[in-house]
Amino acid sequence: MRFSQLGRIGESSDRIESDTMIGAMREPWIIAHRGASGCAPENTLAAYERAVALGAQFIETDLHLTRDARFVAIHDKALDRTTNGTGPVRDHTLTELRELDAGMWFDRQFMGQKIPTLEEILAFAREQDVVFYLEIKYDAAWGMHHALVAALAGAGNAARTIVISFDPSTLDAVRRLDASIMTGLLVEGANRDYVKAALEVGARQLCPRADLITRELVDQAHRSDLHVVTWTVNDTAKMGSVVSAGVDGVMTDLPDRLRAALEDKKTTV
Repeated sequence: MRFSQLGRIGESSDRIESDTMIGAMREPWIIAHRGASGCAPENTLAAYERAVALGAQFIETDLHLTRDARFVAIHDKALDRTTNGTGPVRDHTLTELRELDAGMWFDRQFMGQKIPTLEEILAFAREQDVVFYLEIKYDAAWGMHHALVAALAGAGNAARTIVISFDPSTLDAVRRLDASIMTGLLVEGANRDYVKAALEVGARQLCPRADLITRELVDQAHRSDLHVVTWTVNDTAKMGSVVSAGVDGVMTDLPDRLRAALEDKKTTV
């Protein structure tokens, strides 16, 4: 099994690994994109909780840095779209950010949701027995990779996290600091040797945009002992397509829809 070859990912891997097989019979991991962001405000505890309720074993979230060098979960560089604040995240302290509402923009029922800290994310992972994909959004300021690795080193956190980025140098820096942290290279855009790029920075997962997924690419990655995780797939037909191509994981805003698609696929085999 490729999963066991690349090492355990959190205590939940025992459960997942027992159901994992190479080839068409293996069911891909359900990865809730920014939490269950189709059902709750993205990158909030409410979205993470909803993801677990809908059966996601994995959750993807984004990390930015505050002005006082704290890691927080938010996708955009600016606060405007998903909070009642304005301006760049990096211009605000953690205390200032925690005063903002990160849920009202989505629906009134989520009023009062806060921007989560990395510490809250890691605590949630332990409590709910899930694994987080942490997408690095912050600028590579001096010492910040060291701070991230140090945060993941405590209480078995590295086993419950996968660090992903579009920036190869970020992944290379993390790997050099702690080779036990699993990393994944996000790729999109112009055609290139994605597998080679991932291997060059020591990544153990290749994370292509969904339209890049082909059986050939997946097979090539698997031959190099890379998992293939694709994003972001919300259309049922596209879910079927990437699953048929043999991907190991699918990021989606709608984990319940993906679970239903996987169940449907089982009944038609």
